[in-house]
Amino acid sequence: MKITQREMTLGVLTLAAILSGLTWYIVDGKSEEWTAKANEIKTLEQQISYYKNAIKMQKNWSEELNTLQTNLRVFDTNKKSVSPELMKTIKSIANKYELDITRSQPYDEKPTGDLFELGINCTWQGKLAAMVEFLTDLQKQGVRYDVRTLNVKPVGKNTGKLTGNMVIQCAYTRKPIETKKEKIPQP
Repeated sequence: MKITQREMTLGVLTLAAILSGLTWYIVDGKSEEWTAKANEIKTLEQQISYYKNAIKMQKNWSEELNTLQTNLRVFDTNKKSVSPELMKTIKSIANKYELDITRSQPYDEKPTGDLFELGINCTWQGKLAAMVEFLTDLQKQGVRYDVRTLNVKPVGKNTGKLTGNMVIQCAYTRKPIETKKEKIPQP
């Protein structure tokens, strides 16, 4: 049996059509999956870039954290409550600017690793200038004090005084503090 040129061409074209259809069928079924994988690869590459930058910045963050922690007050780990000392410090700053702290209420101490935070709710009364100077002094203390809530209202008509309350977050660290003991010479 002899295959003519025309039959050979039709056979090749038929085979090519079948292979093209089969390829289309396979590729069409996988195209959504490939698109999803390509999007996932882009997302992962962005995350890798983000994490690499974060790792590079970690050294800077650690140095900045160490610098900030050197400015914090250090209390002994054996000390039960530091709130009286912190309230006394805040009251002395307020007295320096003639701001009257009428009541102080400490919240519970919140530890975060080596860092501790204690909120103190202070009710106060004074003039606007005294309040501004007090807040400026607290701001100069760095990360030791942070006023999170401040409520202000006038005391009365034409008195020039204000009253209100504020929540001051105090940051500090706790470390064992060794006291030097004198050695008594033994005979």
